[in-house]
Amino acid sequence: MNRQQPARLLTTSARVYPSSLPHLYQASHKSSKGLKWLPPLVGIAAIGYGISTYREAQMQRRVAAMEQAELERQRRANMLADAYGDRGSLEDMERAIRAYEAQQRQ
Repeated sequence: MNRQQPARLLTTSARVYPSSLPHLYQASHKSSKGLKWLPPLVGIAAIGYGISTYREAQMQRRVAAMEQAELERQRRANMLADAYGDRGSLEDMERAIRAYEAQQRQ
């Protein structure tokens, strides 16, 4: 059997693509370098916004609870002032002592 050798051997150094394509690929690759940071940056911004919103809501709840506690304290102080007097005059003091003594006897 007489096999003929091919006129040209296939090699791995042969170019498969035209010479202009690598330049186009590199140009588009360079412009997309900045875009690869966009999703992480948007994610970080979203997480930061979420944390900020959560903290703001927590602060508003805390302030509302403090205001509610202050209103309750003021209500109790007014109840005590009504029951025992505000000690602004001698008559208020005497009325407060009588109310206190009446409560102690019961």
